[in-house]
Amino acid sequence: MSTRVNVFKNKNFTLLFFGVLVSNVAHILFNFVISLYVLRIAKEVYGDIYAPLVQGIYLGVAGIVLVLFMPFGGVLADRINKVKIMYFTDFIRGFTIIVTGLIIFMEPSAFIKLIALFIMNFILGVNSAFFNPASGSLLKFIVKESELPQASSYLHGSMNLQNILGLVLGGIMFSIFNVYVIFLINGIGYLISAITEIFIRYECNTKGEDQKNGILSEISSGVKYLYNYKPMFKLVIMALAINFFTVPILNNGYPYFIEYGLNEEVTYLFSSLLTVENWYSIILVSFSVSGIIMALILSNRKRKDNYGKDLATSIMVFAGIMVVLSMLMILYFLRLLDVNILLILLVLINLLVGIASTSFNIPVQIIMQHKVDPDQLGKVISVSGVLSQALIPFASMIAGLIISKISIISLYVFCSIGMIVVAISYYSGKSYREL
Repeated sequence: MSTRVNVFKNKNFTLLFFGVLVSNVAHILFNFVISLYVLRIAKEVYGDIYAPLVQGIYLGVAGIVLVLFMPFGGVLADRINKVKIMYFTDFIRGFTIIVTGLIIFMEPSAFIKLIALFIMNFILGVNSAFFNPASGSLLKFIVKESELPQASSYLHGSMNLQNILGLVLGGIMFSIFNVYVIFLINGIGYLISAITEIFIRYECNTKGEDQKNGILSEISSGVKYLYNYKPMFKLVIMALAINFFTVPILNNGYPYFIEYGLNEEVTYLFSSLLTVENWYSIILVSFSVSGIIMALILSNRKRKDNYGKDLATSIMVFAGIMVVLSMLMILYFLRLLDVNILLILLVLINLLVGIASTSFNIPVQIIMQHKVDPDQLGKVISVSGVLSQALIPFASMIAGLIISKISIISLYVFCSIGMIVVAISYYSGKSYREL
């Protein structure tokens, strides 16, 4: 009789799980606040017309830095101790955010605050470029093959739990405390996570033949490996395109709705109890709740030999849901949909988005960990991460430009058309059958 796997008996996984949990709760709380705070500070400096453009540029800066530096982070993840990379970058991120919070505490002008936020954003982007490949490729080295599906599901499910905690706290704290308090909490969260990560142990081989090759040669090796794995390469290109049309709806569209839509309503559902920030957190939390449920369901399933059909179905459903979401927002800004009905529908739709997103992300993670050669894993994760996210910074900037120069409705129409084209093209290509 087979014994049920309990991955939490693995000390290294437990340290990784709770270390990530602590830092990410603070990180999500922080990002929730920043998405609104940058928009409000930009309004003080540049006014209503150009504030969305400044926010788009802010969102794009970290993305560009991530794209430029992540290939180098992937090479280092395969060359040196992954754990050292993780705690070193977490220490830097923690201190950077605390220092930025202290600058804001000194209450300089709105323009100086924006400068400090952009510098912080750049530093965080560089560190994320090195942290992500290291943490993403570590799982294979600290858990057994039999533990991998459960470990992947729990980590992904934990991300949704982190979202819930971070967003709920963010919605409450942003309406109660000064913003620098949230900077302090986030910075401390990273420092605690770094200390936890120090105690993770795994067998690290840093004396392989790859050490003799140059960094650019190693990046090229990762690109070639991914390109030769055609089904995965096509999946990454699809993710590149789908992210380009998804990010503006979530990262640009939601803060705009909260600041220029809900915030300007005379009254809205439960307005006597909930602030606009509270509603923002509720909408985003609904995504995470369904994500946790789906992750728990997937954690009890045995690993499959082929996930292609599941991935294709998830993408089609995800694209359809995002198009419906866009249509609802268009109706609202045309004054054809009541704000109270919209708020209820946004919560329900985000529940569906969380299910579709989790149904896609967990199988992709399992495929990566199981089918990619261990000595190539860090490079492949970094290269695939760069390719799938390469257009996100430009998407955020273009979205800010479209909102500022045309309208928010134009943005939703643009993203909906793009989403439909990408989903249908990938499904009809049928390359997913080999995954």
